[in-house]
Amino acid sequence: MRPSFLGRAMRRWTQTRRRWPLTQQMAVVFAAVVLGNATMIITATTAWQAYATPRYLAKLTPDAKEAFEDVLADRLPDRKQLAALQRESKILNVEMQRETETVLYICIGLAALLSFGVGLMVLRRLGRGLSMIALAARQIADGDLNARAEEGGFSSSEETALTADFNRMAAALQRAERELAESTAAIAHELRTPLTILRGRLHGMQDGLFPLEPHEVTGLLYQVEGLGRLIDDLQTISLANSGRLIINAEPTNLADEVRRVLTVIEPDLLKSGLEPALDLAEARLCADGARLRQVIIAVLSNACRYAANSGVIRLSTRCHGSEVSFEVVDHGPGLPENAQEMVFDRFWRGEVSRGRHGGGSGLGLAVVRTIVEAHGGRVHFCNHVGGGTIFTLWLSVDHPAPQTLHNTLTRAKYMQSTTGSLASK
Repeated sequence: MRPSFLGRAMRRWTQTRRRWPLTQQMAVVFAAVVLGNATMIITATTAWQAYATPRYLAKLTPDAKEAFEDVLADRLPDRKQLAALQRESKILNVEMQRETETVLYICIGLAALLSFGVGLMVLRRLGRGLSMIALAARQIADGDLNARAEEGGFSSSEETALTADFNRMAAALQRAERELAESTAAIAHELRTPLTILRGRLHGMQDGLFPLEPHEVTGLLYQVEGLGRLIDDLQTISLANSGRLIINAEPTNLADEVRRVLTVIEPDLLKSGLEPALDLAEARLCADGARLRQVIIAVLSNACRYAANSGVIRLSTRCHGSEVSFEVVDHGPGLPENAQEMVFDRFWRGEVSRGRHGGGSGLGLAVVRTIVEAHGGRVHFCNHVGGGTIFTLWLSVDHPAPQTLHNTLTRAKYMQSTTGSLASK
């Protein structure tokens, strides 16, 4: 059944309105309950007095009633009639006060029941967001990582923020679970090919099918080196994820690190049909030079595989106040559509066949992001307007990465405990 226009308008209003903090919502509820109770009690007692007064006047004797009427008319009543009014009014006042107190107690009890009902109804609506989060948490604990918490119609700003944070956490858990499954399968696949080659060649040499010649040993060493690189990349990512990646921060010039890398990798660039064009400005910072060189090598190696024979590849460094940047622009085929967010994922490739043929493990850019984030920096990879891709990283100049301080303290504690253990022995 389609909701009415009013229902749709109310739903749209609840979705777009500004959420109140829980304290304001509770204050409004309490104020409304107190005001409602006071109004109900005052109205009830006033109505009771309006009902009871004629009834009690009817119980007066004729002399007392005539004296009461004289008093209301501002006339002096007879002494005998006034004495009757005083005597009877004392008795009626006591009776009327007793009944008024009974009515007041009944009103207070009804107000308490009404307050409980209203409070239960309103607070249940206000706390619906917490109930939805608890339900989603139980579903996730039971293994359903697709569960998400829904936002209540009258959720407070705290509940809204908590729901959003919980859903982000659930999405991160689901992504981590998916990456773990994909990584396990990808690692098994990456290890299977070189191990199969090594096993087959070694068995062939053992059986005398392949001669033990230098070029055969070179081929086996190539497979072993590929396994070593894969293990090193996995270790780098694992150490960073566990907060144990060692970053030896020291004064470094990013432009000098690029030049050092180019002296080694420039022949590979030229062989792949890439001509480096340098625009290296001074970019001094506090960072781990060896790790930065590892990043630069990974980026340029990625360009060799995916932007081969595309001509000029531009490398530039800049200093932007408190940050420095390193940019690589190529004119290759560019990234696949909607791949900018996935390009740094582990074992992701733009073209699976070409990536495997080129010998890449799919971990290069994942290691790049890991090292840059360990320095407290950020990376970006996107398509160039004129064709090709642009890789950019930003690093802070003045402050070492938070990871560096953590690793320094960890190593200091480790050395202190080790020294203490040796001294005790």
